[in-house]
Amino acid sequence: MTLPSPPASVLIRRAQPEEDVQHLDEIFRIVNTAYRSNAGWTHESHLIKDNRISKEGISQLLNDKVKVLLLAFDSASGRVLGTAQLDPAECNPELDDYKGEGEKDGGSSTYTESLPKTQIVHLGLLSIDPEHQSRGLGRQLVEAAMNYAKETLERRQAVVTVLYQRPELSNWYKRLGFIDYGEKKSYPDPSSTLQDNVHFTVLRRAL
Repeated sequence: MTLPSPPASVLIRRAQPEEDVQHLDEIFRIVNTAYRSNAGWTHESHLIKDNRISKEGISQLLNDKVKVLLLAFDSASGRVLGTAQLDPAECNPELDDYKGEGEKDGGSSTYTESLPKTQIVHLGLLSIDPEHQSRGLGRQLVEAAMNYAKETLERRQAVVTVLYQRPELSNWYKRLGFIDYGEKKSYPDPSSTLQDNVHFTVLRRAL
């Protein structure tokens, strides 16, 4: 199958409630098709029941003053192509201050790094319309989100949580500079899972 050419120009910006409420249905379709159907190259429809987000949840996110919803548009048509969400870590009770250890000087010495939650951002709700996947748009959206987190939110580290049963997605994030330090987190609603032992792998990227 031949994929259509990517848009000549993609605009990525923070969603605006008054301007983007017109796109609510399309955002709902893109996010839930990307997460909860088998239309894209990776999905979690075999792991989690129900929609990823409701229309009410999207409306709340559009109007949120703290959490950031980024939208990717085809500049020519104005069509929504994808989404990404940035949550300051202090808004997420599941995220703690970061304390990590590593090696430097070729492994001859070690260091300990500590970051308060106020310097960490959580990346989530990353979705690309399945019709436009595998064309570099996901990478473009992630890089725009990382730049926004660093320059506008003044964060020093980004965190993403990926279902452990989706190694292909974890590997994709690793190619974008995220690192798996062996952290795991439980899934918040086990009653909505379709398999046993569904949990998150935590990946981190310095900004």
